Amino acid sequence: MKMLLWIILGFIVTGLAFWIVTMPGTPRNPLFMLLVVAVFAAPSLGAFWMLYVSIRHEKQPLPMILLAFLPYSFLWYYFERVRPGKHIKESMREV
Repeated sequence: MKMLLWIILGFIVTGLAFWIVTMPGTPRNPLFMLLVVAVFAAPSLGAFWMLYVSIRHEKQPLPMILLAFLPYSFLWYYFERVRPGKHIKESMREV
C-alpha cells in the first residue's frame, strides 16, 4: 500500500511539473511563482541533503546515492529511512 501511495505522489508531482512547463503565457500571480520555484528547486536541494545524510549514516550508501538522481526521492528517504531512524540504528551497530 505504501508503494502505491509513493507512485501516486510521483505521478502527481510529475503532472504538476508538466503542467507548469506546458502552460501558455507567463504567470503573474506571486503565489503561483512561489509554487513554480518550490516545485523545481525542491528536488535539487533535497537530493543534496539526501546525499549528505546517506554518506554520513548509511552502512552502504551507494544505493542511496544512485537513488538521489531520481526527482523527489528524498521524500521517500526521509519518511521511510530517516524519520523511523533506520539509518541511525544501522550505523550504531558498528560502534
